Amino acid sequence: MKKYAIGIDVGGTRIQVGLFDENTQLLSKKQYLTDKEMSAAELMDFLSGRVKALAASAGVPLSDIRGVGAAFPSYIDYEKGITVETSNIICLNDQPVRDMLAERLQMPVYLDNDGNLAALAEHRLGAGRGHDDLIYAELSTGIGGGLILNGRLYRGMHGMAGEIGHMLVSDSTGYPCGCGVTGCAQSISSGLYMARYAMDRIKEGEESRILDYAGTISNIDTVAVGRALSVNDPLALEVVNRGAEYLGRMFHSLNQIFDINVFIYGGGVTNLGHRFIDRMIAAYRHLSLMDQKYPAQFLASTLGDHASLTGAALIVK
Repeated sequence: MKKYAIGIDVGGTRIQVGLFDENTQLLSKKQYLTDKEMSAAELMDFLSGRVKALAASAGVPLSDIRGVGAAFPSYIDYEKGITVETSNIICLNDQPVRDMLAERLQMPVYLDNDGNLAALAEHRLGAGRGHDDLIYAELSTGIGGGLILNGRLYRGMHGMAGEIGHMLVSDSTGYPCGCGVTGCAQSISSGLYMARYAMDRIKEGEESRILDYAGTISNIDTVAVGRALSVNDPLALEVVNRGAEYLGRMFHSLNQIFDINVFIYGGGVTNLGHRFIDRMIAAYRHLSLMDQKYPAQFLASTLGDHASLTGAALIVK
């Protein structure tokens, strides 16, 4: 019996490849930076090479691996195994990634959205255990998500459900997003666009300690924002409050649509800490008329950086 599965998690910033046993325990992991200049074929060559290298380093023959699960930050046609659209990695648009990887690896490959797989992993193994209905939010370079309805992962009619980051939350602010609109949650509250907002405010002449921690304007990221926040920098507080406010709106709309008030959050942006999380939750509670009767649960991911990677291993049949 084949004992192992391999999970791949491709993000806008980094790629993780992990080897899992039959109990979905992570045995070994490698991490790499995402090269957005690669073509789709070059990226598939890279991923297949990393899978083979990981198995070899762990002393596991490829014949002992049941298959590979792959998580991508994309709209995915689950049945066809196609990455339909990827706002942060353009080369993946309309690519038959499942078949491209399977051909290179000569083993079964299973493909799904990273938010879906994180939701699945948190539901089965993490913070969502015991909840039949939940919404997972990945707050990172971009914003993704996944829906667990009646105990099962919900993918929608075309495999594209759960893209909560592209919910429209404003018609007057935000940056043009790769999804094609301005004013979605990702265009305001993702790590990429929160950092960009800080850059623009500093370019306009705003004094800020953010620049002290980043070094240069082009190096500003949420890590620098978080460090400036810890010393009560006014611009850092403005950036954090702005991002959190629109996430509160996003969660409120999700609650209105699904009548679900169990929210699990993860991703690098949550490293901004309790002031960011508290503001996000306060924004939700301010908007929700029903929260006093049915208080929402906001639960931090317990699988953390490995949520999507673990979910990728879980879908290997």
